[in-house]
Amino acid sequence: MSVVDWLTASRVLLTVPVLALWLSPGAEARWWGLAVFVLAGLTDFADGRLARRLGRTTRLGAYLDPLADKVLVLGTAAALVAGGRLSAWVYLVVLVRELAVMGLRSVLPPGVHMPASLAAKWKTTVQMVAVGASAVLARQGAAALVTAGLWALAVVLTIGSGWQYFRRFWGAV
Repeated sequence: MSVVDWLTASRVLLTVPVLALWLSPGAEARWWGLAVFVLAGLTDFADGRLARRLGRTTRLGAYLDPLADKVLVLGTAAALVAGGRLSAWVYLVVLVRELAVMGLRSVLPPGVHMPASLAAKWKTTVQMVAVGASAVLARQGAAALVTAGLWALAVVLTIGSGWQYFRRFWGAV
């Protein structure tokens, strides 16, 4: 495994302490969890940029990167649902979309590559911001409106980017 692939894998490993901190009582634990979550999120930006800069894009990295994103976002969002900080229906929209796109990717014929779309990259970014905000912001007042707005945008991007993939690649199946 290359250094870039290890960086991607670290996103999965960093999910564990985030979950432990966010499932612990107290605001301080949530803030520490946010710090680790931000570090994990930064690896998503860094691994792809580093791989392209070094010319080290690999098949393993192309597989691991979206998987690491899903583990981080779905794992931490599940902790938010468990803690009453995210509605289960929002989580289900994200989960169903991710499973559907993974399913589509798995049935594509050999040689048909499904690269991450710009909409999907924005979706992941907005989901990560929404997860982080939901973990630490208050659940009432203006903070609740901010997180609700972030999740509304995340849901639109989640559905839209999924639809975009199916529209573009369904004919190849």
